[in-house]
Amino acid sequence: MLQDIKKSTQGITAKIVVGLIITTFALFGVESIVGSIGGQPDIAEVNGEGVPESSYARALEMKKRQLLMQMGELADPDLINDALLGASVLDGLIEQEVLTQDSEGKDLYVSDVAIDRYISNIDQFKEQGVFSNDRMNSVLRSAGLTLSSYKESLRTEFLIAQPRSALIASSFVLPNERAEVIALDRQSRTFGSLTVPRDAYLESVVVSDDEVSAFYAANKADYKKPKSVDVSFIEISQADVSSGVSVSDEAVLSLYETEKEAYSSSEERDASHILIKIDESRAEADALAMIAEVESRLAAGEEFGVLAKELSEDEGSASSGGSLGAAAKGVYVADFEQALFSLEVGQTSKPVKTEFGYHLIRLDEVIESGVPDFADIEDSLRQRLIKDKVSLAYAELAERLSDISYASSGLEEPAEELDLEIKQLAGVSEDSQDSVFSTAKVQRQLFADELLNDGVNSELLEYEDGSAVVFRIDAFNEEGVKPFEEVADEIRAQLVEGKAEEFAASVGQAFVVRLSAGEDAKMIAEDMGFTWSIYSGLERNSGEVDQENLSKVFAMKSDADGSKGVLGFVSDSGDFNVVQLVDVKPGDASSLDQQELWSISKLLSESLGGVDYQSYRAVAQRLAEIEKI
Repeated sequence: MLQDIKKSTQGITAKIVVGLIITTFALFGVESIVGSIGGQPDIAEVNGEGVPESSYARALEMKKRQLLMQMGELADPDLINDALLGASVLDGLIEQEVLTQDSEGKDLYVSDVAIDRYISNIDQFKEQGVFSNDRMNSVLRSAGLTLSSYKESLRTEFLIAQPRSALIASSFVLPNERAEVIALDRQSRTFGSLTVPRDAYLESVVVSDDEVSAFYAANKADYKKPKSVDVSFIEISQADVSSGVSVSDEAVLSLYETEKEAYSSSEERDASHILIKIDESRAEADALAMIAEVESRLAAGEEFGVLAKELSEDEGSASSGGSLGAAAKGVYVADFEQALFSLEVGQTSKPVKTEFGYHLIRLDEVIESGVPDFADIEDSLRQRLIKDKVSLAYAELAERLSDISYASSGLEEPAEELDLEIKQLAGVSEDSQDSVFSTAKVQRQLFADELLNDGVNSELLEYEDGSAVVFRIDAFNEEGVKPFEEVADEIRAQLVEGKAEEFAASVGQAFVVRLSAGEDAKMIAEDMGFTWSIYSGLERNSGEVDQENLSKVFAMKSDADGSKGVLGFVSDSGDFNVVQLVDVKPGDASSLDQQELWSISKLLSESLGGVDYQSYRAVAQRLAEIEKI
């Protein structure tokens, strides 16, 4: 297990998953692990085990934050349906409890060492490529987690993942099934096509003034003008304060000297261990006697790795001779770490007791980090110092703007004192696309009573990109209908395009009628002034032709009597397209090499395994006794 987890952390996908895990476990933090300890009320029960209400509240809040982050700057909390979201979150907590109980009931297990090694390989917990205990604690705190709750969350996640992995790994497809999929997926089709362009008839279409007026009268609701305001505002950004920021060579060198200490003091230790557990079935004295016997066999000359494979009860490392790989300080529990970092290379410790049992630890290698040359990191150090100074200068400017604008009756005083420009914008509404006033933060204040009625400045609104704005409302504009003169040209263009589309469709349908009657496609096209094109042996993902045409062709049925299917349709662009299916050839599995065949089999097996797992989850859910309180 340990080695499998270690391997799984190496790819790009795994790194993305790690980030998702941190967010996911923020939903199921310590409260979801400790259950109803301390008399917490439950919101549901699964086979008699409670789902604490505190876990639900935490999960609901974190899910809201996730949704708002995904929505970005335009996020509006009022758009979130609390009832629907709450039901979804509760269902997720219940399913997690069902799957956890199911895995534990099958005696599935994840070792503590495996979890520790997994954590030590998470990139988000590293500084300059080396695991940092401080960095880990900082990241966990920002997600609302403790190390203990995070470890328990990982344990739960890995337990739940084991049945899924097993089902996917055991799924398979037969050669004839694979051949059927290839025959369909790699199918090629030959077809002819023609386009009757809408734009070819735009100039010949006539739309009268009466038609435009009538359309406006019948569709006034489509031309509403939303309520809006005219605003004055002041913008600031980090870019505004960065131009004059610089750092001295002495400051850069000083930072380098500080960084050198961190580089020179960091090291990793590659170690192996043999674990004899202390648990419900084995007393501490018995475990100590067993580890002493192992120690005696080592002293008698037996190989550490051989004994680890035979006797170690750490499932994650025993198969590899007890190897734990390299780790820096902060990865292992205190007693284990203290013993490990007191060893010389090749030396084996005396029995070390931890919460897991008794260990014999052997230090295999010390890996020390080298100190980089000043020239190699000078630029990055300088940029760090500049960034820090810019952030500080911007923060000071933002604070001053906030204070002055709050105490002022207008924007003139902060603009003059801070040497900033006052800008104006008319007709700002909830539909505005302006980079400043289309954001959710501004939209929530745009029509606030105190800004509309009291004429005060808004609070300072800061954005994630390092900018901020203060604004005030100069005038309010009531909702209404746009005047005819303002939209007449827009309506005329819309009606012209509609008529041209109808004309193109009528011409195209005439082509379809003649083609369906058995006339030669190329001759009809020449007669009508179009070009008939033939495309031979194209597959579904071909880039040679328009994808809209290709999808229509692959949706057509080939007639058993050999007749050629014909289809005419209006495209998304308003043109009228005609396609005629000529030939269909199934994909040939024998034309693929073994690597391609293996990849297809793997993909199909994983897909089938995923379906099996969905059924497995459904059965587990159905068999569980679930009560929502």
